[in-house]
Amino acid sequence: MKRQLTQQEIDSFFNAATDPNVSADAGAAPFDFRRLDRIPKSQVNSIHFLHETFVRNLSSSLTVYLRSFISGSLISVEQLPYTDFVEALAMPTCLVYLTLDPYEGHALLEVSPSLIASILDLVLGGNGKFATELTREITEVERNLLEGFFQIITRDLRETWNPVVAVAFETNSIETSVQLSGRFVPTEAVVTIAMEFRIGQNTGMMNLAIPCITLKTMRQKFEQQWTSHKAENLATELAIKRKLAQSLEVTVDCEQSGATIALKDLLNLSVGSILTLAPGFDKSVDVLVNGIPKFKGLLTEGDNEGRAVVVE
Repeated sequence: MKRQLTQQEIDSFFNAATDPNVSADAGAAPFDFRRLDRIPKSQVNSIHFLHETFVRNLSSSLTVYLRSFISGSLISVEQLPYTDFVEALAMPTCLVYLTLDPYEGHALLEVSPSLIASILDLVLGGNGKFATELTREITEVERNLLEGFFQIITRDLRETWNPVVAVAFETNSIETSVQLSGRFVPTEAVVTIAMEFRIGQNTGMMNLAIPCITLKTMRQKFEQQWTSHKAENLATELAIKRKLAQSLEVTVDCEQSGATIALKDLLNLSVGSILTLAPGFDKSVDVLVNGIPKFKGLLTEGDNEGRAVVVE
């Protein structure tokens, strides 16, 4: 139900805003309205790490599926407006819209025509090694032939993301023009993941765009994963330090203390001078480890006519 502010409420608001006794910084925090839907750099870095793993896994999966060696590399991960992303795409191309269950919104996977041509050649029994270029829209028959290819991509995406956040990537539709879909707001920010794959002499790009507004809802999951990963690293580092410390060697010294001497007597010391120790001076010593007193001990006779100290 909508409620209209009364004149008294409006006046109270403006009076508070112009009151010089009210601090302008009270309860305020910096906020950039131009970057309303951007995600922090730490989350972008985590996504970069995830898709380095994804590219390796997908290269292996496609090598087995297509029976031809395929290599891949992650080119970049960045945030930019959706319109900038689509304007850089070659047309016609292959656009695959993915659902992100249980999260709202869609991801957009773009596979370049050169990569599609090589994949179709391998699926149809060719070797996919010769340079080819698809300069037309893919047909309905070709879409069916690519179904297994897209299933492998969504499966590897799910498995790669699952340790951080469970997202069921699923193919929603395959299109050839971004103008045919209203799934994205032109001005919204997206995280784009650019990947390059090589088949024989052919190279082709695969670009994945995920709305930042959707990734923001996953932020807590990413932070939990980072905290857990950091704790595991600290525990591992501590265990390694303890293991290495067991084989380290340190210097152990014994030191008798307690006697004092006047400064004038110290200045007059020469060869043959005799120092008188304090009354009650005995065999008690300080045990120093690397020059730092750690224990008290008593001097005693050791093996082979040596000296030893008994730690008290």
